[in-house]
Amino acid sequence: MTNLSRYFRKFTADIRGNVTMVVAFSVIPIVAAVGGGLDFANIQAARAKLQDAVDAGAISATIDPTATPTQATREAAAKKAFCGNIKESTGLQNSFCNAKVIPTLGTATATLSTATSNNVMTVSYSATAHVPTYLLGLVGIDTVDIDAVAKSGVSTSTAEVAFVLDNTGSMSSNNKMTYLKSSLDAVLASMLDSTGKNYAKTKVALVPFDTQVSLSNVAGMTNYTGSFQTVNPTYSCSNYTAGQCQVIYENVSSMCGSNATCQSNNRNYTRSWTSNGSTYFGVFSTSYYTSSHTYRYYNNTYYYTYIAWRQVVYKVSGSTLTLNSTNSGGDDYTYNGYYNEPNNYTRYYGAVTYSTPSAGGYSSGSTTVIKDNTTITSNDDLLGVSTTTWTGCVIDRTQSYDVTADAPVSSNASTLYPAAKCATNSLLPIMPLTLDIAAARIYAAKMTPAGNTNVTIGVQWGMEVLSPTAPFTEGGSFTDGSAQKYMIVLTDGINTQNRWTTNNAQINARLALACTNAKNLKITVFTVRLEQGDSSTLQACASQPAYYYNLSTADQLPATMAKIMKSIRKVRLTQ
Repeated sequence: MTNLSRYFRKFTADIRGNVTMVVAFSVIPIVAAVGGGLDFANIQAARAKLQDAVDAGAISATIDPTATPTQATREAAAKKAFCGNIKESTGLQNSFCNAKVIPTLGTATATLSTATSNNVMTVSYSATAHVPTYLLGLVGIDTVDIDAVAKSGVSTSTAEVAFVLDNTGSMSSNNKMTYLKSSLDAVLASMLDSTGKNYAKTKVALVPFDTQVSLSNVAGMTNYTGSFQTVNPTYSCSNYTAGQCQVIYENVSSMCGSNATCQSNNRNYTRSWTSNGSTYFGVFSTSYYTSSHTYRYYNNTYYYTYIAWRQVVYKVSGSTLTLNSTNSGGDDYTYNGYYNEPNNYTRYYGAVTYSTPSAGGYSSGSTTVIKDNTTITSNDDLLGVSTTTWTGCVIDRTQSYDVTADAPVSSNASTLYPAAKCATNSLLPIMPLTLDIAAARIYAAKMTPAGNTNVTIGVQWGMEVLSPTAPFTEGGSFTDGSAQKYMIVLTDGINTQNRWTTNNAQINARLALACTNAKNLKITVFTVRLEQGDSSTLQACASQPAYYYNLSTADQLPATMAKIMKSIRKVRLTQ
């Protein structure tokens, strides 16, 4: 019995040891399970905080306010927002942020990438962190890796932006034109990515104005046929009848076309004779003028002179002249200064005098500066320029077309743009809508202030450049929503003069109508009053109160223009 009792006691002791070991091993997973739940909650909180931080970083990179955003400036903006969201003064030091952050994100880092597709630049911001565990370390899990990603898309997709800019004389004071150029350059530069690409394919147009606007490439109205109204120069002759004078004038015009040098150098030879009982009147016209595309080598000298000639014969019946025959031509000038005069012709020593009406330009020597719209029966009395003498300036159209984007119709003189003498010699021509932002930046730098103020004509031509109809046809449709249209109107002056009046209130009334029509066309209008201007009119012109900016100094322009472009951009999280 004694031995059995001894063995039984040993067995009992062994059972107790096994239970202790079993219990001991059982505690570890139980504690790990309970602690894992706590660690899991901690990890989830860290992951949520990390996601908030990358969201902030992605948006900040997208709306980087730097004048010319680059990959580096976007990364800096994203990092600042990211680190600001995880900072904690009593936390752990983070090497990426170089600051103390919440303890669970002490190892957090983030990276930025960009991509462009379908007119949207997408900023992707991703982050990782190793979250330390507490009780899970009992089972060998010391850290848990977490990550987060956010994508933000910025788009001015198919946007068309018309910058309607005051170029009047007052813009030369207080560095206003200097700040305008620099701030405009900055917002244009912000449309380019780091490679200089117009990533959102935004079109921009520049509309400098004073009391007029100016157009380029107007010689012969090559690009604007049917859109503008000019007047033909009048002419007179001495020593000949009106019918004969017309023959001489038309002969020179046919020979020279719009070549002013040819016209000024023309020589006319005339004769009258009778043959077979009929009377004839003939003109032989010649002109010597420089021609850059023709030359002959003679006597060790290159001659660049061209001779053009035209002969026309009319049959005379009473006071009626009927064309009988004509021939014309030209040749390189190959001799030294003389062309044999035709036989049997009498040298015409009279003068063909060309003149144009003196009306048409604001403060440009015109006899009719202001004209009441109700007394206008034709635009001619306000023009003063012919096709060949027009240098591109335009005054207000006949009311009510002066405040609309309606296309000009050649059969309706009221719709045509009146070509006029230029009030100043410095007004930069309109730059139509273009995707070439680099060219627009170079062009904008050429703006020069001069002249009086007529904001209405600027707004009217702002509508014109955004329209799909002539004279400019680069704009998308106003009705199908294919393009979002914006107009930024900046002025520093009170309206002082338009085609009809110098009365400020009357000009403001025209401006108000133009602004209303622009907004009715779904153009989003921003207005900027710089130091001076008709504040109530400009505020009402803007599409909403927040889109009106009243600046007291020119140095506020850069921040203001940047705010306007942020409003135009559409920023959103895409993931």
